[in-house]
Amino acid sequence: MRHGYLPVTIVLSIVSGLCLRMSHLRAYLAKIGRRGGIKSRRTLDSAVARRMVEIREARRAARRANTAARPGGAPADTSVAALAVQDALFRRASPAEKLAQVAGLSRMVDQLSMAGLRQRHPTSDHEMIQYHRAELRLGRELAARVYGTRRDGA
Repeated sequence: MRHGYLPVTIVLSIVSGLCLRMSHLRAYLAKIGRRGGIKSRRTLDSAVARRMVEIREARRAARRANTAARPGGAPADTSVAALAVQDALFRRASPAEKLAQVAGLSRMVDQLSMAGLRQRHPTSDHEMIQYHRAELRLGRELAARVYGTRRDGA
C-alpha cells in the first residue's frame, strides 16, 4: 500500500503550521500588550499600589516557606526523613508494583465513596447507592440517561 505522504511528513507539516501560528500569536499579544500599557485608563493611588505589592510579596514568601518546608507538596504530618524513605521505596518499585498501589488506592477511594453514600442515604438499597455513585461520577443528567431516572425516599 502506497500513500502520497508519509505519516512523518504529515506530522512535520502540522507542527510547522502550529509554530507559524504561535509566532503570529506572540507578535499580536506583544503588540496589544504594548498598546494596553500606553493607553491604560487604570490609575492607582500610591497607597493602593503599595498594598498590592505587599500582598504579592506576602504570597511569594508564603509559597517559598511552604515549598521549603514541604518539598513536592508533602503532607504536613510526614517528616522529611519519612518522606525520603517513602520516595526511595517508590523509586525502587517496579511498574507492576506501582500499578498495584494505584489500583489499591483506587479501590480504597471507591470504598470510601460508597461508605459516604451509605451514610448520607441510610434507607437506600445497594442498587440505589450505586446509582448515587454514578451520579457523582457522571453527573445527574448522564447518570439518568445511562441508568434511567431513579428515586428513593432518601
